Amino acid sequence: MRQTADNISGTASMSAMQTTIQTPITMSGVGVHSGRHAVITLHPAVADTGILFHRVDIEGDDGFVLAHASNAIEAQLCTTIKNHAKTEVRMVEHLMAAFHGLGIDNIIVEIDGPEVPILDGSSAMIVEAINHAGIMATDSPRTYIEIIAPVKVELGNGAWASLSPAPSLQLDIDIDFSDPGIGKQQFAFNSKDDRFQDEIAGARTFCMLKDVEKMRLAGLAKGGSLDNALVYDDGTLLNEGGLRMDNECVKHKALDCLGDLYLLGMPLKGRLTSHMPGHRLSTLLVQAVLADSSCYRIVAHAQAHNVSTPIDAPIALAATA
Repeated sequence: MRQTADNISGTASMSAMQTTIQTPITMSGVGVHSGRHAVITLHPAVADTGILFHRVDIEGDDGFVLAHASNAIEAQLCTTIKNHAKTEVRMVEHLMAAFHGLGIDNIIVEIDGPEVPILDGSSAMIVEAINHAGIMATDSPRTYIEIIAPVKVELGNGAWASLSPAPSLQLDIDIDFSDPGIGKQQFAFNSKDDRFQDEIAGARTFCMLKDVEKMRLAGLAKGGSLDNALVYDDGTLLNEGGLRMDNECVKHKALDCLGDLYLLGMPLKGRLTSHMPGHRLSTLLVQAVLADSSCYRIVAHAQAHNVSTPIDAPIALAATA
């Protein structure tokens, strides 16, 4: 593994080589659903490790859970992964979004319990910490999963999501909520424009006050507060200081989508179009992609010419950890 002369953060997402972080990072905070304090430490990892979570409270190999669509399970209001030993890690999406947005291919996430801390409800603190630690290129080439035929999934409530061919990672999503403070919002993103850190990373999760009690009765949102979520009450935003950016809610949905799409196991070249995206919908979409090898191919990125070169490398739906 070699270290670049300069911090390559900001351009790593377009790098032709796999990346990792230069130094370990430790962060802590409350779990938004469990209400329990949690500590995570991000460690550099060798090429082809992927994003690997390590539950240090569980002994042996049973504590390792690969962040991959084959390990994703249905869960309420978060993205959850579980291995063959039934070891779970919940709320992985904001970490995964930071890794996807910054172009980090390999990292080991040590965690002392089942839920990643919510921090401020966005990926901003994670991105800042990674930028401070630095990103390092390896000597192994990066591969991408490139969509070559459309794939679409729908839920019975009118929500839907599709992936179609595109030369870069692109998002076009919209939301429509009954609370007038949220209402209808739309956001488009192209990874080539390098807007992740400025326009997406800091967007916070959100909810409506009328739903908070329902969540808590279901055993969720025990650690939720105005410090880690936007809360709307019939058109009124309850957070002091207001929004960080225009259309912050739909931009947080874009953040979640970036995190969930990274469960494909490698960076994506394709266009996501979605109405009312959510974690269940996104997980079903990436699983549908990996279940149909005719809709994608694995490519190597030739950065100098900005082209994709097909390689003979099938991807298995079953993860190894």
